[in-house]
Amino acid sequence: MPITPLHFGVLAPVNHFFPGKVSVVSFTLINLWMDGNAILYYGFGLDRPEVHGPMTHSMLAALVLASILALLGFRSRKWVIGAYVGGVTHVLLDMLVHAEMQPLYPIHWNPFYAGLMEPLSLILLPLTLWFVVQVVHDSFTWAKSKLAAS
Repeated sequence: MPITPLHFGVLAPVNHFFPGKVSVVSFTLINLWMDGNAILYYGFGLDRPEVHGPMTHSMLAALVLASILALLGFRSRKWVIGAYVGGVTHVLLDMLVHAEMQPLYPIHWNPFYAGLMEPLSLILLPLTLWFVVQVVHDSFTWAKSKLAAS
């Protein structure tokens, strides 16, 4: 799922059942970092990179990148949780739809590939819309509280 907002659908139920426990910012940053090669390729027309290579799209890479993000931007427990939830769920979702991934690197194949792009997208689309509604609602609530305080 290169450069798709559908990864953010994971946050809708997480935010609903565990409100305020996961940083949306660190979740977003880890997902952007992991898809950095795809962003450069699709967004700027650079040479085609290894979009789902083991340096960004394996469970080992997700844990390493999340650890770096957690250390560099450590702000709170929710920051760290957001980084790890974002990295791990990114790999879990992508391994179902990209045959070329190596989620268990150094194992050089994807035993979890199921070709589920369409069904997974159909599940994640309403969840992503739910997440957008949550963000808009939270933004209005925050703005209303700031206006009331002034």
